[in-house]
Amino acid sequence: MAKGIKGIFKGNQDFEENSLSGYQHQLYKISEVWRGDKYDDFGILRIFRLTLVTMLLLFPGVLIDEIFKSWGTLSRKLVVEFYVLIKTIFPALILAFRWYDYTYIYLIAVYFLIETYIYLFSKIFLEYQHLKGSNTRTLLMLVLNFFESGLTFAVIYIAGDFLNIPIESAIDAIYFSFITSSTVGYGDIHPISDVGKILSIVQIFSSISFLVLFFNFFSGKSSATG
Repeated sequence: MAKGIKGIFKGNQDFEENSLSGYQHQLYKISEVWRGDKYDDFGILRIFRLTLVTMLLLFPGVLIDEIFKSWGTLSRKLVVEFYVLIKTIFPALILAFRWYDYTYIYLIAVYFLIETYIYLFSKIFLEYQHLKGSNTRTLLMLVLNFFESGLTFAVIYIAGDFLNIPIESAIDAIYFSFITSSTVGYGDIHPISDVGKILSIVQIFSSISFLVLFFNFFSGKSSATG
């Protein structure tokens, strides 16, 4: 039974083993961008790439890879997938159990979301560092990231006093968040404070960016198999 479950998760994939730890691997990526080995860039684009690849050092994804550095490549990938799933579920748990009353908890969710967006932009602007792997798997991860984004913004809206009506229901918060991310805007709920308007602008911009990243990077690759 245990062997069968293990087989479901691991499949029949063979991966080239990576001897570098999480931080060693990320530092190698930074040096790769710094040397310009694979990127013919300069100016703002070069600075932006260096900023993206360096900022990932500040988030748990690299730390998790470091902790499990003694595991095989496949096992490390599965741990990262589990981390992505946890990040998606976390804001849902905050809404379900009303943990948004604790500022530090929803700030953790925001912190996770910032990491997600930095990673997504690295998928585009650091494309050579993401060429290996299944496009179908990456698409699935992107869907999870999108839900993480919508649920995290729902946490922010319900935790603050930014809208025209008090948001007391998690469903209302999720509804407004995903309506905002889709840029539909029915008008029944809308921001009235400056902070609320800024948050809505940020969410709309990030959601549009999300869709642009999705179509630009993955169009034409969706037929690839995992």
